[in-house]
Amino acid sequence: MKIICVTSCFTGIAHTYIAAEAFERASVVLGHEIIVETQGPAGSLPVAQDIIDSADGVIFAVDLDVTGRDRFVGKPYLHVDVAAAINGAKGLIEQLLGQIRDGTAATVEVAQLVETIPATSDNARNKGFFAKLFGGGR
Repeated sequence: MKIICVTSCFTGIAHTYIAAEAFERASVVLGHEIIVETQGPAGSLPVAQDIIDSADGVIFAVDLDVTGRDRFVGKPYLHVDVAAAINGAKGLIEQLLGQIRDGTAATVEVAQLVETIPATSDNARNKGFFAKLFGGGR
């Protein structure tokens, strides 16, 4: 199967590329075609639309909004933070493929917003952001 993986972290440098490499290594082990698009403040090189159109699914392993998310409309997807990809790319690929097979995968919709964790107050939102940024959000 062919999967597009979009990776992005706050700085667009280290974790973005570590996650990309994790997906590439997992693709060799699993025998699936994985195409990675890295995004972030350091720039990005978008995957061509014809490649996206031919993909079976998408994994968004991002800590930021996905640039050009509308390019993936109709594709089954999984959305996780970049740390999840670094620590378990193989499992994420298997999870998405399982959801595609059993018909439970969510699909990217027009003008769909990135999933967020609801906060009860501005203070709670700030604590969650900084806790996650510095490793205490899990």
